[in-house]
Amino acid sequence: MPRLIAALFLTALLLIIDITDSEAQRRVTYQQLAMQHRNPAMFIDHNVLKADSDADNVWFNFRFSYEALNFRQQGSGDNERFEAQVRVSIHLYELSERGDRSRLRDRVDEKNALKTLNWTGSARASTFDQTKDAELFLNGNLAATLPPGRYAYEPRITFDGRTTSMRTPVRMFTVPDFSSQREFPVYFTRDSEITAEEFPLVNYGRSVRYAEDFNALFVIPDTDGPYSLVIEQLRIGDRDTSRVREVFRKELGDDNFRSASAMRMRIAERDEPRIRLLRDGDTDINLAFVTIPNRTFENAHFVMRLHRGDETISTRHFRSLWPDIPISLLNVDVAIRMMEPIVDRETFRELRRGNERERMRKFREFWKERDPEPETDYNPLMVEFYRRVDIAFDRFTTPNFAGFETDQGKTYIRFGEPESVQRRFPSGRPAVEVWKYENQEFVFEATSGFGEYRLRERNSL
Repeated sequence: MPRLIAALFLTALLLIIDITDSEAQRRVTYQQLAMQHRNPAMFIDHNVLKADSDADNVWFNFRFSYEALNFRQQGSGDNERFEAQVRVSIHLYELSERGDRSRLRDRVDEKNALKTLNWTGSARASTFDQTKDAELFLNGNLAATLPPGRYAYEPRITFDGRTTSMRTPVRMFTVPDFSSQREFPVYFTRDSEITAEEFPLVNYGRSVRYAEDFNALFVIPDTDGPYSLVIEQLRIGDRDTSRVREVFRKELGDDNFRSASAMRMRIAERDEPRIRLLRDGDTDINLAFVTIPNRTFENAHFVMRLHRGDETISTRHFRSLWPDIPISLLNVDVAIRMMEPIVDRETFRELRRGNERERMRKFREFWKERDPEPETDYNPLMVEFYRRVDIAFDRFTTPNFAGFETDQGKTYIRFGEPESVQRRFPSGRPAVEVWKYENQEFVFEATSGFGEYRLRERNSL
């Protein structure tokens, strides 16, 4: 549903719900969440292909949002531009035996690296605003040819001479012997049909974008079934596997299978990585292709398993990535607290009762009842509300009040963007701002020299 329609739903909802007094605050604050969430996005992933003899079979694909880069200003005036330099080194290690993943860093020896791959790239922006754009990315790729075995790699990233550490400093992967290996690679792709010859990778590390469907492409030993795909939602930190919830199951048929002679990585326009299927000779690769209805999944952590009968052929963990998630939704208690002005007192108290799991359940039920798109997990009405909270915080925060606590912030959250804003400076009186909507206007009067305004009048038009 378009944002405008969602905004109209929100306005109608807020106009009929009472405003009440507040209760005691919980420990985590909106401001703390905002500081924690301002971590720029950096993604790196590896993909192992069943390539032909003259092509690399291991690829490392990485991307950095512009807000993660250190841009330097070049030129001035009409010739002003900004540029950032990035260097990536991939240190590869061979692992001789199986071991504990949690102690992987102790199992690699920097002096005995198998090889080191290096890449240098630059990003350019024409305006300062572009240098802070989280939706603009610098993409890069490195490749190697490795025989079957178990390996680890350590990425090292340098922005203009300043080294940045990844959250997972050392990662493990396997190059399978495709003729006998039981665990086969899985690739996440987007915007592609099973009949395509190229599949663009999702390319967000081990994540997929929340509320966007994607495709899973599996290398399989043969097409003799039966094959089935199961996806389960995991509860982070919960060791009780009985609490895992199945969210998707599909029995594969003939229309899910593909074949090829080999696979290659192709770097298309703007360095977008694509897996290309070759059909230049005899069929040597069997593949299964499944569209994953991720728009129906929660913003959570999942594991998918491809089975052939009782045998597990492939396993891959993934989690949702919501780059522009409203800040309040990072913590259920903060999210509920922001609802205080739009629900009656008893509803607000009920939402805050119980343990965290119960509060989450009641929170989701509240918004599900008001969801204009109940067939998906993404609720545009809820997102629009919390998006307005973020905008109110950014625009109207003063030294004394958070933006969503001010009269202007509350008005913005209830009614959205005004059709026009007029600022007046009456002689001998405080400055005035007039916000006009279709059927009403709000008059705000300055109370200090720090951008603080109080609501003075509300008039029908």
